[in-house]
Amino acid sequence: PLLAKPGNYGRFSLSPDGQQLALEVTQESGTDIWVYDWRRDTMTRLTFTGTAEDPLWSPDGRYIVFRDVGGGISAIRSDGAGKPQPLTQTKKLQFPWSFQWPWSLAPDGKRLAFMEAPSGGTFDLWTVPLEPDGTGLRAGKPEVFLQTPADERSPSFSPDGRWLAYFSYETGR
Repeated sequence: PLLAKPGNYGRFSLSPDGQQLALEVTQESGTDIWVYDWRRDTMTRLTFTGTAEDPLWSPDGRYIVFRDVGGGISAIRSDGAGKPQPLTQTKKLQFPWSFQWPWSLAPDGKRLAFMEAPSGGTFDLWTVPLEPDGTGLRAGKPEVFLQTPADERSPSFSPDGRWLAYFSYETGR
């Protein structure tokens, strides 16, 4: 077992070097992103909003991208320095809400694929260019990858970054 202390842990993401886990920890104050160093059995809290979920490591291990419930997608340095930086924003913040879910980073770390459910409906697929700006990550303009009446989910970059695999309910199955 990796985590000796009982807790409400979820959505694990292994660091590129295999030495740490980014994970959600849910407490009375909400859900936040932490990093667990399994060799030292230590936890470092990265967010303090109670609305941070679904951590995803950058390929270089320097950043963790996550979903900010009700606000879009943000990134934070994985070493705990600095504050979360917004990358994308949702269009609607009231019910029925829209939310974005980070899913895959290109192997070079320059593009993020994510799902968005506008107004709580079916998911569409988007990508957004990313680049480091000295203090963190900066996002360009999000671009629609696939937007249909069907539900499309789980966009994943191929190892060479040329392809994007996903699944769709276009056929109803």
